[in-house]
Amino acid sequence: MNWPRCVAVAGKEVNGIAPPEAWHYGEALRHFHHLGNVLPLCANCHTLYDGVQWEDVTEAEVRGYRDAAVQEPDVLSRLINFVGTELSGRPNRCTHKVDGKRKHSHAVDVNSCVWPLTWIAQGYELGLITEKPNLIVSADSAVHYHVLLTTTEIRMCTGEVSRCGRDGKVWKRR
Repeated sequence: MNWPRCVAVAGKEVNGIAPPEAWHYGEALRHFHHLGNVLPLCANCHTLYDGVQWEDVTEAEVRGYRDAAVQEPDVLSRLINFVGTELSGRPNRCTHKVDGKRKHSHAVDVNSCVWPLTWIAQGYELGLITEKPNLIVSADSAVHYHVLLTTTEIRMCTGEVSRCGRDGKVWKRR
């Protein structure tokens, strides 16, 4: 659903009762950012799809562009980079504070990797990616992740990266 549709759904009456106005924005955000609603789009397609002024651009067209794009080796390589970035932790995502200051500089969002891993696995299935399917991503000094790129499997590991690195490609931030 694009943003205008998410806002409309958030304001719909349920059993004849309209939700409170203050609740609409949060509920719209929940629908908009739900993993099942995610379409990775370039800036142009994002504008075409989400902009109310471009009502002639259909969801089917946008999904078609996305489906064609995720069959391009370069796009799949970028998706692998996205998974590595997400699992290594994005700066300033953590909300944990000590004495009013952020304690951590990075936080990991494993859930954001599910859809990209689905597309990456399809790339392996179609023979579009030939590199080793085992990816190891270091999140911090104590934890790293084993990602099997031919599936959506992500396992957290507390072993030594140097030992685990023998089993796959160690991802490094670009």
